[in-house]
Order: sequence, then structure tokens, then C-alpha cells
Amino acid sequence: MSSKTDKIDEFAFIEALAKHVAEAPEALGLNDDGAALWFGDGRKLVVVADMLQAGVHTLSNASPDQVICKALRTNLSDIAAMGAAPAFFLCTLALPKKPEAAQIQQIVSALDKEQKHFGVSLIGGDTIGGKGPFTVSITVLGWAAGPLLRRSGAKIGDDVWVSGHIGDGWLGLQVAQQKITSLSSAHEKSVLRRYEYPEPRLKLGVALAGIAHSAIDVSDGLLGDAVHIAKASGCALTIRPALVPLSAATQNWLRDENDPETSRVSLLTGGDDYELLFTAPTEKADKITGLSAALGINLCRIGKVCAGEGVLLENEAGQRHTAPKTGFTHF
Repeated sequence: MSSKTDKIDEFAFIEALAKHVAEAPEALGLNDDGAALWFGDGRKLVVVADMLQAGVHTLSNASPDQVICKALRTNLSDIAAMGAAPAFFLCTLALPKKPEAAQIQQIVSALDKEQKHFGVSLIGGDTIGGKGPFTVSITVLGWAAGPLLRRSGAKIGDDVWVSGHIGDGWLGLQVAQQKITSLSSAHEKSVLRRYEYPEPRLKLGVALAGIAHSAIDVSDGLLGDAVHIAKASGCALTIRPALVPLSAATQNWLRDENDPETSRVSLLTGGDDYELLFTAPTEKADKITGLSAALGINLCRIGKVCAGEGVLLENEAGQRHTAPKTGFTHF
């Protein structure tokens, strides 16, 4: 029996819940970005839920409407990682004090704009007056017409791919916290936008169903989320950091760093990118390249799936070493 002084991390807690509480098959062993309910006509309803709090997932002085927009977008990213199209959402709010009418109107306007942009509809939720920072929990429901994308499907020999650019979310946080002040105003604006208003890859997720063997959204850092695929699939992911796509802003920042290798690791472990990391058989490469062109989304091959466990980093000479065990966790 554990003593009162024993420590447990976030993922060990989730494993305990999966083993002792979440035993329904619809929970998917709490091993994916969401749960799934199967209907007799072949439809699959994917359900995801995420909570955001000012000061944890955003700056402490972030406006409630900005927090709520990020909450919806991060949930939509989870839906995308399962290969589903979002349809409805529920929103639960804990307001820190009696809000002003103008503040409520900002929240309402922000949600209305977001739901129209992403094609989802609010169908319920709850609101309370809390005692802590502004907190929002959102549950999104979406339909998957094709095969579910899961973390556990990676196969040895698969290529490892990632969408968009990695590191902008982390760099945006550093700019917001004024830890990095060397970027141009245009690059500052770009990475701040990526941190505050991530863009869920909804069309890509649906398109990858039936093409990709596994997928996850990059929320806690590329390397940390790659570990989740490796563990769920019982294999190892080898990633070449030099192939990981970086934006112009991130490349410029990295170029000026005294220790670029260490700084690159920060980009790969920082989180808040909300891109899709996925594996697919090599023979699907042309289809994936076609998706990149059709959707206007950068898709890059960054490694391979191999026998073993965990995540390995490979340099240009082909030498490999175990990736650092870093990435965002709540406790």
C-alpha cells in the first residue's frame, strides 16, 4: 500500500483510473485522445473533454474569452487526432467572481464566432461562481465515418510524420512571458497567435483515417507525445530532429542561440503546438504528400517506427540516443 509521502505523476494516475475505474470498452483504456461509442448503423461517436485554467494553460491575466477559445480549439484538436469531424460541444465555466455584463458578452461573442468558424454547436453545460482562477471545461462530440485513428496502431516500418511547424507554441509562451525579446514584431505576433489560438487540424484528421496507422495531437511536446504512441503501440519511434519542421520565426531564433542543440530540444518538448503526429506505411507517402498540397498544410516525414520502446533521436550520421524524458505534465 502506498504511503502518504509517495508521489504519483499525471500519467500514472490515468493508468490507475484505466485499470480500476474506466473499464468500459468505450473508454479505449483511457489510452487515446478521446472515447468512442459505436452505433448499430456503423457510425462512431467520438467524445473528448479537456479543462483549461488561466495561469496554467494561458497567462494568468488572459481574458476569459481568450481562455475559452483556446479550450474549444484544444478539444477540437483531440477530435482531429481521432479522425472525427466535430458536431457539438458542452461548456462548463467557473467564473472567479461576479462577472460584469461586458465580460459575459465577450465570452458569448467569442463562443459564437468560434462555433461558426469550426462548424460546431453548443448544446449545454454549466456555470458556477468559483473561488479560483477562471476555469473552463469543454466536451466535444464528433462523428467518425472512417476508421478511428488511435495511438496504438503504429507498426514497425511505418514512417513518422508531423503537420505544420513544431516549437511555435513554446516560443509564443516565452514571448508572452517576456523571456524572449529578440524576435521581430512580425515573428512575435505569429508565435503569440500560435500559443493563444492554436489551429486544430480537423480536415487533416478526417483525411488521415484509413491512411495513417496511428495518430496523436501534439499538446505536451512532440517528444513526450511520441512516447505515448510508442508505449501504446509496443514499439519505438526514431525521430531525426533535423527533419522536424520549424517556422521562419523559430528558425531565426534558433540561429541566434548559443547552444542550438539544447534550444532545439526545448522546441521539441515545449508543447502547445496542437499539430498532428502520425505514423503511416511508406507506400502511403504519395497520398500524404497529396493531402499536404490539397489541404495547404505542411506535412513532413521526420522518422521511422522500429522495434524497441520509447523515442530515439537520430543525428545526420545515423547515430541514435534515447530522447530526454521531458514534456509538460500537470503534476
